[in-house]
Amino acid sequence: MKPIQCIADIEELKARSNLPLPYLKAIESQFLEWFEAEGAGESLTAFRLPNESCIYHVEGEGDADFIFSISGLEFVEKEEAEGWTYFRIGLMNDHQMNLIYILQDAFDQKIEEWLGR
Repeated sequence: MKPIQCIADIEELKARSNLPLPYLKAIESQFLEWFEAEGAGESLTAFRLPNESCIYHVEGEGDADFIFSISGLEFVEKEEAEGWTYFRIGLMNDHQMNLIYILQDAFDQKIEEWLGR
């Protein structure tokens, strides 16, 4: 699982080049929305989301235990961007929202069925 707290984290995901660009753009768009709403005058490169309210990219089977242990679940949305389907999960943590992004087909069918409920 990859925490995304600053624009450099998004650039790192882009550099891997194994993730679809439309999916990465969705994550980046969310980050930029939070920057516009919560940035206190700092530059985009200096802005950092706090640990208790950040974005996560979940990468696959190694993160399955995390998915099943989620408490404080606010919502699960199945979204699509240019033919790529992903899950966007809202997780409340001490009155702060975390967002978790997972590409469809990153997990086995059992986990995706659980997410789709």
